Amino acid sequence: MKKMITAQDIAGLLRDDMTIMIGGFMATGAPEGLIDIILESGVKNLTLISTDTGTPETGSGRLIRAKRIRKLFASHIGTNPETGALMNSGELEVELVPQGTLAERIRAGGAGLGGVLTPTGLAPWWRKANKSSILMAKTSC
Repeated sequence: MKKMITAQDIAGLLRDDMTIMIGGFMATGAPEGLIDIILESGVKNLTLISTDTGTPETGSGRLIRAKRIRKLFASHIGTNPETGALMNSGELEVELVPQGTLAERIRAGGAGLGGVLTPTGLAPWWRKANKSSILMAKTSC
């Protein structure tokens, strides 16, 4: 099994309208070289799964700035004003997801599950009154 692939190999795998997931947090640990390859490839209308969108100059924020992302699943967009502006103008579809729920959706999706049950976002008074009720979080991201 080939353990390393070239930038050219990676570029050959990229397609418009695909879903990609990028690691890192607040651009720390973001795969800048991979982001370079994505930008150079010219692919567009991507769905991005990431904890955040870094800044306009770092991490996945560079893909946002280049308007390569059509839909975003993330926990935090506050450090990138361009993400918020594109979201508010309707140019970027954003689904903000609590970080733990995002991680669980990724895990469940990788395991082939259609969704996960989570009490995230329910007010403590509501949870106390409705102990048997929990929300369904789809793994469609």
